[in-house]
Amino acid sequence: MSTDQSATSCVVLLVYRPGSEAVTSTFFAEFTDVLDRVVTFIDPVYIVGDINVRLDRSDDATAMDLVEVLSDHGLACRVLSPTHDRGGLLDIVAIRDDLPPPAVDIEDVGLSDRRLLRWSPPLHRPCPPYVTMTTRPWRELDTDVFRAAIQSSPICCPERWKECASIDDLVQLYDVEITAILHRLIPACSDCYTPPAPV
Repeated sequence: MSTDQSATSCVVLLVYRPGSEAVTSTFFAEFTDVLDRVVTFIDPVYIVGDINVRLDRSDDATAMDLVEVLSDHGLACRVLSPTHDRGGLLDIVAIRDDLPPPAVDIEDVGLSDRRLLRWSPPLHRPCPPYVTMTTRPWRELDTDVFRAAIQSSPICCPERWKECASIDDLVQLYDVEITAILHRLIPACSDCYTPPAPV
C-alpha cells in the first residue's frame, strides 16, 4: 500500500488463513468477532491478506459465506483478478463499501506463486462528530446558600403567586427563578466532546 503526502491514518487488518487447512465455522466466528471490533473505528479500515478462499467461484459456499460476512460489516473486496499462478482469487483488499474503491494493481514480482497487490488509498480522516454538552459544577453548589436564595425569591412569596393566572404561569415562575439562581451560584459551561462509536 502506498500513500500520498496528505494522508493521515488508517486501520489495516492483516489476515492469513493457511490454504492447507479446511475453512471451519471457528474461522468465520473469529473473523466476524474481529470485524465487529475494527469497523467501529472512524479511520478507514482495510482488511488485507492471504485468506485462501476462492472468491472467484461465485457458486462456492465458503466464498459466499465470506462475501456475506464482509457485506454484513459494510465491507467489500476490491480485488477483481486472479492472485495465484494457477488462477484463483485468494488474496483480498476489502474496504468499506461507502468509500471510493481504490484501483488494486496485481503484479508478478517473480518471488512467489502469489501476486503482489498494490493500491493507493486516500487516507483523509473524516471529521469526527462533535457534540456540545452544557453542564454545571454541581459539587460546588452550597446548599445553604441555595436554600436562602430560594427563600428570598418570588417562589416563596405568596403575593407573587397571585399574579399568576394559571398553573402554567406558576411553573414558568418556578423555572425562571430557579434557573436564575443556578446561573448566579454555579454558572453553566459548555464543552465539546466526540461521542463513542456505535458498537
